[in-house]
Amino acid sequence: MSEQKQQAKVNLTAIFVITLATWLILVPWVNSIKIPFGNNQTGVISLASIENISPYTDYLKYIILLLTPPLIATLVLNLKQKPITAILEVINHRYTWIGVSSILLLTWLINTPFNQFRINSTLKDSFHEGEFLGFLPNFLQLPKPFINTILIHGYGVDVLPSWLATNLATQDNGIALTRLFVNLENVITCLGYFWILWELINLANIHKNRLKIFLISCILFCVFDGIFYKFDGRRGTSFIIQLALTLRFFRIAETRTNQAQWLSVLIGASIPSSFFYIYDRAIYFIAVYLCASILSLFLPKKTTILWFRGSLVGIILVSILSLILLGFDQINAIISQVLYWGKYGRYISFIPLPPLELTWTSQNFWLSMFVQSAVLVYLLLDFKNHEFKFRSFIQNNYLIILLLTAASVYMRITLDRSDIGHAYHGALITAFLAFYLIYIGYKNKIESQLSQFNITPIEQILMLLILTIIILTEPSFNLVKGMEKFTQLPDALSTSDQKLLKPDYLEAWKTLKPEIDQQSCFYTLTSEGLWYYLFNKPSCSKYGYVLYAKPTVAQQQVIQELNEIKPNIILLTNELWYQNPWDLILKSESASLIYQNVLTTYKPYKTIQSHWFWKRNNQPLKFTQTQTLNGNIESIPTQPIHQRDDLSLSGWSILPKQSKPADAVYLSLGENNQLIAVGQVNIPRPDVVQVLSNPKYEKSGWMIRVPTAILPPGNHQMKVWSYDTQNNQLTQIGKSFNLEIIL
Repeated sequence: MSEQKQQAKVNLTAIFVITLATWLILVPWVNSIKIPFGNNQTGVISLASIENISPYTDYLKYIILLLTPPLIATLVLNLKQKPITAILEVINHRYTWIGVSSILLLTWLINTPFNQFRINSTLKDSFHEGEFLGFLPNFLQLPKPFINTILIHGYGVDVLPSWLATNLATQDNGIALTRLFVNLENVITCLGYFWILWELINLANIHKNRLKIFLISCILFCVFDGIFYKFDGRRGTSFIIQLALTLRFFRIAETRTNQAQWLSVLIGASIPSSFFYIYDRAIYFIAVYLCASILSLFLPKKTTILWFRGSLVGIILVSILSLILLGFDQINAIISQVLYWGKYGRYISFIPLPPLELTWTSQNFWLSMFVQSAVLVYLLLDFKNHEFKFRSFIQNNYLIILLLTAASVYMRITLDRSDIGHAYHGALITAFLAFYLIYIGYKNKIESQLSQFNITPIEQILMLLILTIIILTEPSFNLVKGMEKFTQLPDALSTSDQKLLKPDYLEAWKTLKPEIDQQSCFYTLTSEGLWYYLFNKPSCSKYGYVLYAKPTVAQQQVIQELNEIKPNIILLTNELWYQNPWDLILKSESASLIYQNVLTTYKPYKTIQSHWFWKRNNQPLKFTQTQTLNGNIESIPTQPIHQRDDLSLSGWSILPKQSKPADAVYLSLGENNQLIAVGQVNIPRPDVVQVLSNPKYEKSGWMIRVPTAILPPGNHQMKVWSYDTQNNQLTQIGKSFNLEIIL
């Protein structure tokens, strides 16, 4: 009997939690243990001696992991209550929670949103970073820039950071300063997330442990970032602040009338002003605003009046002010851009939703849909419980409906472009909906029963250990790294632009800058805004990014502007940007009209590393044929090709009279010799050198990617041409061939 009683006293939960907690704390440190091998007295050459690690290393790890948990358990379970109680009083003190949580959240802000674009790292993403660098010359040098510029996101995202950096830069450090302001926009957005959590906790009428619940929620939000959702940074700034303002309005509308009135004015003012920051999120909030307006009709009359009166005043005042400052023509241009993205945006960057599966990766796509669907089921059942009385149903569920609407609208990010990154962003508002539902559950099921729970000091310590373990699993809570980044910030901000550029970009910039300085503008088909920033030239077309000029009307606009301005030098391609990175569609397909126009009005000029610059061709191209051997096509397709198949032609080509490889190799379509593609040249061909006995032909190889997507079904006559820059002449290589395209 005594043995059974003794066994009954053993707390299995405590054993498991203490062992697990100790392991999770120890493992990161244990992994780093490495006992040096020392002098090789055994004479054995093995992995131990080569890696300089003693075989006793793993024994030490085993002993630590084996013995530490029972030592900790003995210490914890045998401590007297008074010391434990004293420790818990300090830990549970309001200021302790505020201090520790503030340090953790500040560290997360530094390590995650403030570190999205590392200030002193080499600029490798000339596309995304070019988005907030490349539009600056347009807004500094062009009259009425909104008319002459198609922004990708909006002024606040695409221009404001680089504009602030330019005005504050004291040396050639514009890129570093721009990254600073971009990261600050990220931080502001994340502070908005915390604000929303605070408003939701108060809207759930939580009173007991409200501060602790808020701080724990913020910490968990940081931990779950990158697991179930991902902060959308600067792109979500305006929407998140607008949503927080809206939630606060509904929280205080009946208790603090004056503040609520000003909030409604601010919310209304934010609607037109948000279009200056970012286009798509501004549209999202209009849907949320309309939903909130409808819901307010079912709330107390005072709330309804405050909402409509204040918000309409804000909308009208800011709209009038915008018209005065920018003029009708620029406001109309902004509206046109919004309509352009609304009409074509989802087609330009669409990536289909992958099959939904019960896997961890797949949950990023379907979990938020599942949560929204479950909430909708709950609302329908609750509507029935209210006996289909609309007013009482709305009054009890208007916040859930508002958050569900916001979450559904935000899902457009996932549905229009279903890669992992955008799926994470689309799930963000659903996370807030889930937090609110948890708060309601806590309020209704747990808060009233807290006084009945008798939590022992040991259990409190175990709960704190679990929270500590969760915190330790989040790398962004690493205080040491956060302090390092913060202390290195002044030096990072002084880094010059030249030190941040990749060597090939730096070389191309320095080589071409004297010539491009003579131009009034510049244009690149690579969709890298970085070039506009480096050359300090506005885009020669309002569509500075060819990637977003896929619609026929946009391509025609680019062609018209290039033909009118006639910039002398443009950039055609480089090693990455001959195709779109995410869907692998060739530029000769997605922007075929622009591409073909450039092939006929420009000619190859300089190749610096992989950057291929072309020069305006003031003379028409001459098409010739020759009986002299000038190359060969080695991979002519003999079978029908599907319209979306990848097809490459390859071979070699030379200019016999000049004893050198061809300057370029073109592909033409039809009897009229419509140029549709240009290939990669200077590919090593030692076999050609051997056969022709001429070492100058060493790099005579070429390869052309055929733009099959632009070819309609049927037979097409194709020709390959070698180009001679000196004579501005195309000479056919081999014979023409037929290419059959099928669906």
